[in-house]
Amino acid sequence: MTAPRLLLVTSDLSARVLGEGLRAHGFRVETTQAIDAAAALAEGLGFDGAVLDRDVLPGRGVRGLIARLGAPVCLLGISGRKLPAGVAAALAKPVRLDELAGLMHGLARRGRVRARLGPYEVALTPRRLVVRKTGDEIKLTELEAALLETLLKADGQPVGREALLGAVWGYRPGLTTRTLETHIYRLRRKIERDPARARLLITVRTGYVLRQTRKGARTR
Repeated sequence: MTAPRLLLVTSDLSARVLGEGLRAHGFRVETTQAIDAAAALAEGLGFDGAVLDRDVLPGRGVRGLIARLGAPVCLLGISGRKLPAGVAAALAKPVRLDELAGLMHGLARRGRVRARLGPYEVALTPRRLVVRKTGDEIKLTELEAALLETLLKADGQPVGREALLGAVWGYRPGLTTRTLETHIYRLRRKIERDPARARLLITVRTGYVLRQTRKGARTR
């Protein structure tokens, strides 16, 4: 298994110290100070976990960044039992490197392979499919991963169209849109050998169902 990839969002000085230390603990680390750059890295690479320094992030941007990362987040610079939405763990500063590394290894394992789908292993954090025979990775968008997660949770049972719209987009029942069909089409182009003759993501009378799945670790 490849080394977990972490995103480290902190100051230049902390990035050098923590980045080098985390690499020594077996991580691949990407660093930045900017929210836009962090979001772009997450979309382009996908991460197994993220470490965000609260002191270098503007208040309004943190919540949006966490939502876009698609990976377990550790927030530095806060403490206490109640964590902000989307944050898996928090550490007060100064940070002990061995404590941070141990925590992030645990969070990364939590986000690894969740299930099997035909020839793929499905990892929802970071959002990707892994071809088991070759190890090649297929990146998923946030919405594609949310669709797969919802269908995987159904464990081979059909999921209705309105239920998918509600789970992934928060749409109220009865709202007419082709958004779902568009994303199903895009997802099939990634996972099906012949999207016109789908064998994994099947349309049924009541909605959609995933076939040929075997449950791995439970999805969240």
